[in-house]
Amino acid sequence: MAGEPQKKQHLSALVGHTNGLTKPTCLAAAAGGRTEGGGRAAGGGAASKKLVIKNFRERPALPDSYTQDTWKKLHEAVRAIQSSTSIKYNLEELYQAVENVCSYNASPTLYKQLRQVCEDHVKAQILQFREDSLDSLLFLKKINKCWQDHCRQMIMIRSIFLFLDRTYVLQNSMLPSIWDMGLELFRNHVISDKLVQNKTIDGILLLIGQERNGEAVDRSLLRSLLSMLSDLQVYKDSFEQRFLEDTHRLYTAEGQRLMQEREVPEYLHHVNKRLEEEADRVVTYLDHSTQKPLVACVERQLLGEHLAAVLQKGHILNHL
Repeated sequence: MAGEPQKKQHLSALVGHTNGLTKPTCLAAAAGGRTEGGGRAAGGGAASKKLVIKNFRERPALPDSYTQDTWKKLHEAVRAIQSSTSIKYNLEELYQAVENVCSYNASPTLYKQLRQVCEDHVKAQILQFREDSLDSLLFLKKINKCWQDHCRQMIMIRSIFLFLDRTYVLQNSMLPSIWDMGLELFRNHVISDKLVQNKTIDGILLLIGQERNGEAVDRSLLRSLLSMLSDLQVYKDSFEQRFLEDTHRLYTAEGQRLMQEREVPEYLHHVNKRLEEEADRVVTYLDHSTQKPLVACVERQLLGEHLAAVLQKGHILNHL
C-alpha cells in the first residue's frame, strides 16, 4: 500500500528515543564502558579506593601522682564548702578532674575518700549540741541551722562529684548516692545521738503544746525540723509515737473537764474547733501520714469517750 513505506519511516525514527525500555544511543555507549559490578572495565580507569577504619590509639597513661594531686585539690574544695569559705578552683575544673579520675578506674577509691571526709565533718558537729546551757528554743534553732548547712553543703559537693554519682555509684546498687550518703551520715552521727534526739523531740513537742494553748510559735521552724525527721526516716519512730501520746493525754483531760463545764452545743463547737486546728497542723508542718491517727485520737477522746454523756445532756436539754 502507498502509506506503508511512510509509516515504517516514522517507526524507525522513534527507535532512538528513550521510553523507559530503550536507551538513547549516548547512554548505551556510556554504559558499555562499565562492568556489571558498576566499576569500569580493565583499561577504562582507576578502581575506587576502599575506606579503612583504624582502631583508636591507646589512652595516654596518667602520671603516677595525678590521682593523689587531684584528690588533694578536690579535698581542699570539699573542706572549703564545709567551712563556708571560698573555693580556690573553678567548679568546672573540679568537675572535669572528677571525670578524669573516674575514667581511669579510680572511682572506688574516690568514693571512699569522699565519704570519709564527709563523715569526719559530720562527726565533729555533735560537739556543739552537748552544751547544757542551751534552752529548748535555742537548741532547736541550732540543730535546724546545722541541718540546713549540711543540706546546702551536700548539694554543692554532689554538683562537683556528679560524674561519680551518675556512673560508678549508679552502677553499684549497694552504694547510696552522694545525697543519700549525706543523709545517712547525719542520721547516724547527729540525730541518732540520744541526747540530741531527745532534746529535739522534747523541744518540738513543747512548741506544739504551746500552740495548742493559744500561744504564737515559730511554725516555719517546726516545719523545717519535722521535714528533717522525715528525710532522715526517723519521724515515725522518734516523733509521731510521742506526739500521739501527748495528744491522747491532752484531749483526755480536756474532754473530761469541758464536759463538766459546758453545755452540749458549746462543747460540740469546741470539738469542731479542735479538729480544724489539728487539720491545719497537718497541712502546715506535720507529715501527712500523721493525719489519720491524729484525727482518730481527737475524735475518740473528745467525742467517743463522752458520747453517752453528750446524748444524755442533749436529751435533757430538749425536754427543758
